[in-house]
Amino acid sequence: MRIISLTVAALLLTIGHASASEINIRVFQINDYLISFYDGRPAQSPRPPESYNWADYGALDVGVSTYAIRRGDQALIYDTFPTVQEAKWVRNYLSKVGVKHFTLVNSHWHLDHVGGNAVYADVDRIATARTIQLLMAKKDAIEAGTEWGPPAIKPLEVPNIGIAGDTIYYVKDIEVELRPVNIHSEDGLVIYLPHDRILLAGDTLEDTVTFIAEPENVVAQYNNMRRLKQWDIDRIFPNHGNPEVISHGGYRTTLIDATLSYLRKVISRSHDPDYLQGSLEDYVGDSVKKGWVSIWWAYYAPHKENLSKVSEALRNKPLPDLPN
Repeated sequence: MRIISLTVAALLLTIGHASASEINIRVFQINDYLISFYDGRPAQSPRPPESYNWADYGALDVGVSTYAIRRGDQALIYDTFPTVQEAKWVRNYLSKVGVKHFTLVNSHWHLDHVGGNAVYADVDRIATARTIQLLMAKKDAIEAGTEWGPPAIKPLEVPNIGIAGDTIYYVKDIEVELRPVNIHSEDGLVIYLPHDRILLAGDTLEDTVTFIAEPENVVAQYNNMRRLKQWDIDRIFPNHGNPEVISHGGYRTTLIDATLSYLRKVISRSHDPDYLQGSLEDYVGDSVKKGWVSIWWAYYAPHKENLSKVSEALRNKPLPDLPN
């Protein structure tokens, strides 16, 4: 894939999000039609307990990338950041370079992917039918700030077009394949761009490690990820990843290998007596040495949560025989 010039817009704005943190959106021009808008991944700093909110300490700490597929005056937006302010920044940026017609695609229902949906209330908003069902069921709690805690997303703009199977969409001459997948979240929707064999992965893959959001489905999702490895993929762009890698052409399919290796260890070791003491380095050290992923400080806590969740889910079940 040919990577054209990298444009970085590191703009510190005063219209901060939930904790009044500054927006620091960087713009990475991946190729002639694909743009990454990246916010977050700050240096580690003390966290007063009273300052906790999911937008800063569950999303922006690990870094958030949303994407635009743009051709001329049309653009497809893949996810909308945790906050309305960030989503407005993206829409304003694209409007200033000539985009007049927008379509939104949500990768799944999790709040850090739909927080800015209200900015696109006037356009078509696509997701899996299951995403729409989940958001409708959780809408009151999300708007009240009780689903994940603060900040509330109010109003929550739910997608208005649901799909249940692979769907082809065009942004002028750019073919876009919307593919539902049960990985990370049962309602997942990834984007495959066949011309350049690019996968926009949502949360199906992350660097350093995946968040195991549905431990009851982790074995099925491992097997689904093995099938993902069979796709004809050249480069991968996740929603949570290293901005240096994203800005310089994305991940290879070794990101899938690293994630499979991590999940295989998380599942197969879950009956070990010292399981909950397993460090992040124990689980990803080999992949780090190979250069497939890097350790980022904000993933230590999610790793511990992954172990706790899987331990509870698989405690009284026979361990599956996982294929490599």
